Amino acid sequence: MRAVGIVAEYNPFHNGHAYQIAQAKKITNADAAVVVMSGNFVQRGLPAVFDKWQRTRLALVGGADLVYELPFAFAVQPAHLFARGAVELLVSAGVTNIAFGAEHAQLDFLALARTARQTLNRNEAFKNDYTQTYATVFNDVLADVTGKRLSTPNDLLGFAYAMAVLDLGYDDKVRLFPIQRKGASYHQTGITDTHIASATALRVLMEKKATLSEFANYVSEPAAQLLTAGDQTKSWDEAWYPFLQYKVLTTPVSQLEQIYQLNDGLAYRLNEQITRYTRVDYETFMTMFKSKRYTWARLQRTNLYTLLNVRHDEMMQALQHPYLRVLGATRQGRLFIKQTRDQVELPVINRVTHDMVTDILKLDYRAGKLYELMAKQPMQQAMDTGRIPVFYE
Repeated sequence: MRAVGIVAEYNPFHNGHAYQIAQAKKITNADAAVVVMSGNFVQRGLPAVFDKWQRTRLALVGGADLVYELPFAFAVQPAHLFARGAVELLVSAGVTNIAFGAEHAQLDFLALARTARQTLNRNEAFKNDYTQTYATVFNDVLADVTGKRLSTPNDLLGFAYAMAVLDLGYDDKVRLFPIQRKGASYHQTGITDTHIASATALRVLMEKKATLSEFANYVSEPAAQLLTAGDQTKSWDEAWYPFLQYKVLTTPVSQLEQIYQLNDGLAYRLNEQITRYTRVDYETFMTMFKSKRYTWARLQRTNLYTLLNVRHDEMMQALQHPYLRVLGATRQGRLFIKQTRDQVELPVINRVTHDMVTDILKLDYRAGKLYELMAKQPMQQAMDTGRIPVFYE
């Protein structure tokens, strides 16, 4: 059985994503699309507009056949760690063809990565310094050795996937298939296409409380229903930020320094800013907290780590122990799992046990509980315990 892998957040799932899945299956002649999807929090450190179960169902309705969760330890990270975790999971699941959207699909991303890799691997700042953006660090090197710069979001991720393939030693068995992005650009907030809108634009429409008919051209009917209802969780500045303030104000700096990436004086800076500017709103706080050294996205992730009390040692352990958690599958997806079962070496999780939430799923369980706590309406089911994969025919 031939499968194609896709890495996604689906925040939210829209027609552009359905198009990508259809094209990925077509160009690879795949029988199934296997998706590795972020859980309840996306790469920028923000809660997804809908929880992982709702987004899984929308993905299956839209053409995906099997959805695995990208663990929190990889999902809320800079591009190179996000990509590395996703690629490792796809290959471990038995996928050797990986498709992704790109603004410049004509580029040979593996060739670019091969050319730049030696220099990048020698660059200790790239490997160990989280104070610069992934794009800034590698683009400086990439321009020097290839004369090319990548500046658009999907191209950057495409390069990250290619680097991950090389770093993991998969280049002899994995093929990458860039798919030309159609319609709105990644960050485009307006809508110019009659059929495809970016996830950003849809989130803007959702904030404006758009009607069902306004979403109808760009998403499936189930997605339109959810989007009309609005975000599943309370807004960060109104609900999450006070918890962050409380956490920082009641925690000694020495303990804050144990939190992942709150190093090199950043814990002291966080404490100082929140202590001094207690009455300002979240956007004002972030504007003051941000600097040339630390981007908004980097600090947003750090704020989430702080809320979740993710220690450095916990993150390192989680990064070293990936797993395959099945969120949902179609009949084709279940057939793929059955046919590849003997090849999979990573732990495969279908149902969460008590032992898992205190061990391999510790960070994801904690993140799920925080998402539940911040939900606008009480959730009828727990985010992790007692849940089984979504099955869609």
